[in-house]
Amino acid sequence: MPLAACNRSPRVHTTDTDAALKALGSTVPAPEYGPEFWQRQHDQKSDGWQQAVRLCSDSILLSYPNCVPVTAIIQGDKQREARHAGEMLSRGYVHDVLRHRWFNRQQMEAVGCKYHPRFDLGTDQGRFDCPASASLPQGEK
Repeated sequence: MPLAACNRSPRVHTTDTDAALKALGSTVPAPEYGPEFWQRQHDQKSDGWQQAVRLCSDSILLSYPNCVPVTAIIQGDKQREARHAGEMLSRGYVHDVLRHRWFNRQQMEAVGCKYHPRFDLGTDQGRFDCPASASLPQGEK
């Protein structure tokens, strides 16, 4: 009798994402899970991408060859966010961390809102306390 099915778990099938996540911990480059693969995962906001971010943020895996494309995408995101924040600040906007939006500080103060910066996050990060009767501007993402 053949023993082909011996010691096999019921979940034998592994996906590309499973293999890509496993490759992140390897010192051997896996070109099939390079920048294009991880950019797709990033753009789809997949669970695999979230796991890759966690794994590649670990100090041990940070310099591993298969984490390089993941960390490059993360750094690109941070640079874009910093440019966006700089642009918004130059236009007189501050970020409300509770509403997840940028608001023009003068407009918000004109409707009776008071800004409370979170210095642990940076002076451009905080929240507005507004009267219940205030008609808030839409804000920007």
